[in-house]
Amino acid sequence: MIQIRRSRFSRLRRLGADDSGLTLTELLVAMLVLAVIMVLATNVFINTGKAASMGTSVNTSTKAASLGLNELARAIRFAASNPVSGQAIDDPALVVAKDDLVTVISYLDVDPAAPQPVQIAFTIDAQGRLIEVRYDSYEISKGFWGFKSTPASTQILTGALVAPVSGEAELFTYLNSDNQPLTVPASGLSLSQRQSVAAIKVSIKLKSDDASAGSPVKFESIIGIPNLGINRTVE
Repeated sequence: MIQIRRSRFSRLRRLGADDSGLTLTELLVAMLVLAVIMVLATNVFINTGKAASMGTSVNTSTKAASLGLNELARAIRFAASNPVSGQAIDDPALVVAKDDLVTVISYLDVDPAAPQPVQIAFTIDAQGRLIEVRYDSYEISKGFWGFKSTPASTQILTGALVAPVSGEAELFTYLNSDNQPLTVPASGLSLSQRQSVAAIKVSIKLKSDDASAGSPVKFESIIGIPNLGINRTVE
């Protein structure tokens, strides 16, 4: 009986010795492996967040540029010359035409029953954004219109634009009937030059809302002015 008890006690001691747990070295190795896994998982999470943020920022910029171009295109397509009493030749549809400013006389959003032109300026504000400024017209005499000097409305069309560098197209490029660009003096196109404009090329390079989101979004569009009756060569 004593021998049996001693045998059982011996087996229990061996089991206790085998269940001694992890050594310090094994514990340190396990902690190191866990730390590496956590670092990798954190990096994946951060990179995924950055990618999602970049995609959202670029998408927002793209929508803003598209909406701005659409509004500008509508105004230019509905541009028309302005008759002047006692003057044989109408004033051109383009009132001012510079690299970063264009002012047009347009029949945009008019009442079909009583069409009345509006003068619309597209320019860049102090924050570098493309804006639209509208000036209402008033009737001088039947069929002849003048324009108020105080803006009726101002609308922001895009976020901050990136200024063109050497060799890149300006915001506005003016094309003649042969699709050739006109040289724009610092003071803007002359009267005869404005009368020859058949289309306007708009080049927009827009900053993303997130400064770290990569390259700017670029848009370019050639907008014809069909109401002027200038036959333009279509490329």
